[in-house]
Amino acid sequence: MSRNQAYIEAERKIRKALQSGATVLDLSNKWDAPDEDKLTELPETIGKLTQLESLNLSNNQLTALPESLEQLAQLTQLNISGNQLKTLPEFIYGFRNLNYLNIASNPIEEISHKISHLTNLINFTAGGTNLKSLPQEIAELQNLNTLWLINCEFYVFPSAIINLVNLVTLSIGKHLKELPTEIGKLTNLRKLCVFNNDLAQIPPTISNLAYLEELELGDKYIGGNKFTELPFEICQLSKLKTLDLDDNPLNPALQSAYDACQEGSYEGYAPLWAYLISLELNAEPLYEAKLVLVGEGNVGKTTLLKALKGTTENAPRQGEPTTHGVEIDRHALRLAHPDKDGVEVQLNAWDFGGQDVYRVTHQFFFSKRSLYLLVWEPRNNVQQGRLDEWLDMIRLRVGDEARVIIISTHCKSGGHLARIDKADFQRRYGDMIVGFHEVDSLVLDETSGEMTGIAELKKLIAAAAAKLPQMGMGFNLAWKAARDELLDLPEPRIAYSAFCQTCAAHGLSEIDADTLAHLMHDLGYIVHYADDENLREDVVLKPEWLTKAIGFVLENRATAEREGLLPDDQLYQVWHEHGFAGEPRYTSELYPFFLRLMEKYDVCYRLLDGKASLVAQHVPQVRPELPWFPEDDAPAKLRRIAMICAMEEDPPGLVPWMIVRTHDYAVNQNSHRLHWQKGMFLRHGAHGEAMLEKRDREFHLYAQAAWPEHFMNVLHSTLEKLITDNWPGLVGRYRFAVPCPEIIGNQACKGRFNIHALREFLTDGDSTIRCQECSKKQSITELLMGFEERDTSAQLREIQEQVAQARAQLAGMDSRIADYFMATMNAIANEAKRGPRLFTLREHKVSLLKTDIFKRPLELQLWCEAEGCQHPVTDEGLGVYTVEQSREWLAAVAPYASFALKLLKTVAPIAAPAINTFFDGKATETWGIDKHLELAKEIVDKLPEGIKIAEHGDLQRDRLSAAERSGILALHRFLKDIDPTQAKLGLHRVATYTGDYRWLCKQHYDAQQPSIPDQILPD
Repeated sequence: MSRNQAYIEAERKIRKALQSGATVLDLSNKWDAPDEDKLTELPETIGKLTQLESLNLSNNQLTALPESLEQLAQLTQLNISGNQLKTLPEFIYGFRNLNYLNIASNPIEEISHKISHLTNLINFTAGGTNLKSLPQEIAELQNLNTLWLINCEFYVFPSAIINLVNLVTLSIGKHLKELPTEIGKLTNLRKLCVFNNDLAQIPPTISNLAYLEELELGDKYIGGNKFTELPFEICQLSKLKTLDLDDNPLNPALQSAYDACQEGSYEGYAPLWAYLISLELNAEPLYEAKLVLVGEGNVGKTTLLKALKGTTENAPRQGEPTTHGVEIDRHALRLAHPDKDGVEVQLNAWDFGGQDVYRVTHQFFFSKRSLYLLVWEPRNNVQQGRLDEWLDMIRLRVGDEARVIIISTHCKSGGHLARIDKADFQRRYGDMIVGFHEVDSLVLDETSGEMTGIAELKKLIAAAAAKLPQMGMGFNLAWKAARDELLDLPEPRIAYSAFCQTCAAHGLSEIDADTLAHLMHDLGYIVHYADDENLREDVVLKPEWLTKAIGFVLENRATAEREGLLPDDQLYQVWHEHGFAGEPRYTSELYPFFLRLMEKYDVCYRLLDGKASLVAQHVPQVRPELPWFPEDDAPAKLRRIAMICAMEEDPPGLVPWMIVRTHDYAVNQNSHRLHWQKGMFLRHGAHGEAMLEKRDREFHLYAQAAWPEHFMNVLHSTLEKLITDNWPGLVGRYRFAVPCPEIIGNQACKGRFNIHALREFLTDGDSTIRCQECSKKQSITELLMGFEERDTSAQLREIQEQVAQARAQLAGMDSRIADYFMATMNAIANEAKRGPRLFTLREHKVSLLKTDIFKRPLELQLWCEAEGCQHPVTDEGLGVYTVEQSREWLAAVAPYASFALKLLKTVAPIAAPAINTFFDGKATETWGIDKHLELAKEIVDKLPEGIKIAEHGDLQRDRLSAAERSGILALHRFLKDIDPTQAKLGLHRVATYTGDYRWLCKQHYDAQQPSIPDQILPD
């Protein structure tokens, strides 16, 4: 549609409104509509609509508003957001009846003092403008309860806002460095949003905001602040229901407590409050860090650590035994703080074995805020020391904030010593490298009385450790005493109840103990998976005890010879009869626990027969014969699409971890799984097949099906989640591309086209692009086929159109619907942490008239979110709640209720057969699923016009619309209030490999659990 056509369409709507006497006129566009579909000017005839009360001109290209608008004196609502207006016309200040004014996302720089004339204004939205200040006269708008100023250009908090004492919602940003203490005067605030600023402190007067329900100090999509700590006073906000701290550099303990709130079924923010209150009671600065020793085997790491410790009874000696897995010494070093008199820095040493087989699993214990000693043997050359590989692995796992000292050993006792190009390493790794040093752990330095170079190294370590961000963070003394007693226990593993008993002996409450366990796990002191129903009752106090057990599996020759097959009847040989002198021998009652943890670490997965596991690192080297290869033609009626993930660095363990994470789709052929060291072949039922293969620093993905996009999206999301989980340093340093389709001399062209760039080129009007390898022109549309960036609303419209056709003609429709469901659920994954997302409302026992909708209770029915098998919770007494809520609550939850209902009705056609297969042949009929959906629709239809549910907006930037997000938050608050321990949900939360969470009924949850027996006895 050209601009001229947009103008003609506006004229048509104006004529129609004039004829009908309409009081509402909507000339808005979608935010992402093409510019040619948008208005660049308004017809003057709009001024004839003097009866208008509501006018929406949002998301157009207007640079000015016609003077004729001045005639619309009856306007109560005006939305001109998302245009190109640089000034606000004077006549707008004459709209004395306005209660809603939205000027957001315009390059407006100034608001006139005449804003004070709009005395009826209730909601003023100006986010995304160029405003740098507000006139003092805005304080006269005493009816104003919503002021939205996020992403403006304020560097100083406008003082006039403090006088708007009736404000209920305030949002402001994006350059603020300080909130005034007077913020405490806005005692009617329910919602305060100050994300995407430069704030480092919250004033203690925040405690005056007694009615505050939502406090957004961060946002994972838009940006956070610079908070490392929070004031104790925030705990006094008794009505607070939503607190967002995402994208802030919180100290490790505070971050852990906040994460615990997101992951557990707690009342409000109990773990966070517990931590903050503990600091107020009895806390001191903590000066501790992890000292991680890495490098190739037999280069002298253990000898170096002994030299650093400097104990006479445990002096370093030639020929120290090989380290298997990792050795941890919690009291390794205590060094004087370089800048604080009388303060010591405690360093907990982690000495990692250097064998290749451990490379993948070592990464689990590489953590931020640690100091790394990269040790190499200069009697060999630099290449043999593989310094680049170790530095890359640390950077991939931790990011550029890692801090590393590179240490060469044998500087005195060695012969010809290799030298390192320090300038080159410094150039390539920048601030990661804090120094280079030479030592000889076996030669005494008479001057210092320590081994050669050790005294200077200690100073270098102390200086680097003192700069780690967690140094000096507050920590409660009772919590510390409980932690130290637990870590000093001789047992490597205890029950969680015993953990809590020790904490209680030091005066810690149950929630204190839970928070401490979460913190100790996050900091690497212990291993405790509180969110895993099968592991939460066990606490591993000595992680090295666990890593050795995993190491024995990886070093087991028989498992490698069986190409990764680890039968249960061989576990005793691996873990008890391993043959390593002086190492632990594990008894059979531990074997189920170890197998579950190895699945947690993506080391192995359970085979369907329930009698063996597959260790992914030991799958065959050679690619087996496959059902098809990428160079083959796709069969008739099937399509094949290809995608390549090109990475700047080679992440260790990518293929074995991807094998484990995609094992649900593994294919058996001649009694062998189609896995190999470089890749895998997968099958996802009706959604098709795929081949994945790593080639150098490229990971190739090929999917084949009637509609292969869904399986490709599953694999794409799984790969991205794997990278995000395990290699933060790779984020932003990999890209997805489409391979050039040309075949040259029977070989595929090596050209690559960045998918993101192709989308931008297509948007700019380009239709072709030339390959830089073969020089052939390619159609951008054809290259993007299968990788179009479509919002979920577009997917839904396409599905609805095609469902109307004959089922026999709908090849791939199941995949399309499954893809729509996955995309929608992934878009609201953040909301899934706190509670389920699928539900319906229905009448409670008796039929309701339209006028009774707020007078009698409703029932809220939760649904299982199993992929392709979504159904109501049917267990007796579970998943159903009586709703006796206010009109306001129903109004808040309504937009999301409509959204959830639409989603369920869309997936119902493919869910019904799966439900009957999984449960019994008549489950859908017995449970009356169609009736559930009909009753839910009746409730929606009975909503009064005043709160009629609007159509679902686009899921922008993977987020719900504001109304829908408010709805799901209202749902979760209701569930938290009525069922604080989630005892009646009838659902279990499960994290998916695609980055989502799913809430599953007990039957689906049990079906997803690996078939690991409770007891595995040795033969």
